[in-house]
Amino acid sequence: MKRAGEFAYVRRQGSSSVGRHLILSTAPLPRQGRPQLSRFGIIATKRVGHAVVRNRLRRQVRELLREQGDALRRECYVVVVVRQSAPGADYDALRREMKKLIARHEKKEETC
Repeated sequence: MKRAGEFAYVRRQGSSSVGRHLILSTAPLPRQGRPQLSRFGIIATKRVGHAVVRNRLRRQVRELLREQGDALRRECYVVVVVRQSAPGADYDALRREMKKLIARHEKKEETC
């Protein structure tokens, strides 16, 4: 995802699961007749840190989505927001939190 309108749609229509270092938000894709893959977006604002820190966290979150994102591949917009506490966490802590957020999300959502 790259368009601001898509991020705004997820914020308006979606549901979120909040963790200590990450926030996972999802919203269903608009129906267009044929099945589509999910679209993913990552938000890391300047509050998180300087560019090197933000880019490292984005790469880590992208890898976590590759590892664990199979559960989220059902025609959804998926947005992961990196929180200010994330730079202090190691990769294993982020992995555990992402796993928890996906499990929590799967538990409360049926469609997306």
